[in-house]
Amino acid sequence: MSDTAPARPPQVTMAGWMILAGSVIVVLMAFSQVSELRTLQTREAVEDYLSTPPGDSLGIGVQGALQAMRIMTMVAAASAAATAILGWQVLQRSKGARIALSVLAVPLLVTGLVTGGLVSALVVAASVMLWFQPARDWFEGRSPAPRPVARTASRPDPFAAPSTQAGQAGQAGRVPLLDLPPPSAPPLHPTPYASGAVARRDASDARPASVVWACVLTWAAAGLTATLLVVTMLVVAADPDALFAEVRRQNPDLVEQGMTDGVMRATLFTVGGLVVVWSGVALALAVLTWRRVRWAAIALTVSAACAGVLCLVMLVGSVLMVVPLAACALASSLLLRPEARAWYAARR
Repeated sequence: MSDTAPARPPQVTMAGWMILAGSVIVVLMAFSQVSELRTLQTREAVEDYLSTPPGDSLGIGVQGALQAMRIMTMVAAASAAATAILGWQVLQRSKGARIALSVLAVPLLVTGLVTGGLVSALVVAASVMLWFQPARDWFEGRSPAPRPVARTASRPDPFAAPSTQAGQAGQAGRVPLLDLPPPSAPPLHPTPYASGAVARRDASDARPASVVWACVLTWAAAGLTATLLVVTMLVVAADPDALFAEVRRQNPDLVEQGMTDGVMRATLFTVGGLVVVWSGVALALAVLTWRRVRWAAIALTVSAACAGVLCLVMLVGSVLMVVPLAACALASSLLLRPEARAWYAARR
């Protein structure tokens, strides 16, 4: 490893922390899944799955399915624990850690389906990012190739004194009869489309990686949330009795608290409708943020922060809220990075 290694690209920093944080979440979810394998609800869910297609074609019993789930969960936890350590080593420019992450990506993706496929998929995607530019150059210790910059041709000064031009020509041993620019030279008068100005404008218009990832995270999280809620509301509208019976079975205290089927249905449609509208607004703000609209970036930052606070409150009831909480926190922090704020401030 060279002492004069180039600075770590933002893409590598983001990928490394995504691998580290995502792996820790997978480990926590794996331990939670192991503790739930002994419950009656899990056993009944496995029995229902094995009694209907396609589970009835597996040819295994309930104990075999629970044992297979336990083994896959432990493998996922072990793989995630290893990738968490490797994620930190990747930030230190370890090429061996990058290779080991690629090897562990396959078992983590497969076994992660038991503990939560979304988080495992994010870890695998972050591991794949380490093999693209500019990460490859950084791991090899090479500086990224500079961008080509358009050069402007030298222009003769139309306001120079004739005596000066004649003196310079005389020193060269000749006196020009007529000082005209060559046919290939640019016009003497400045134009609003000078190549130097175009090059500077192109350099300042380059979209920062933090803005790109903030928009991608928003589209993924908000789109998935809206889709799940719409599907849930459609299921409730088609067959509410089956869903509410399952809810009452898992939470018998709801009946004593006065949560009838009508109240639960009204609550679901009201809260779900508000969240779907909120997700749609977030998707639209992400599009405007991508198009360099400053007020949209500010509004998206505030929206992500508010959603993160809501997820933090709901974390008490479900550990799965860690995933949207991490997405909201990461998206808002990316939009607050100096390069993102400078990119919006530089727009004319």
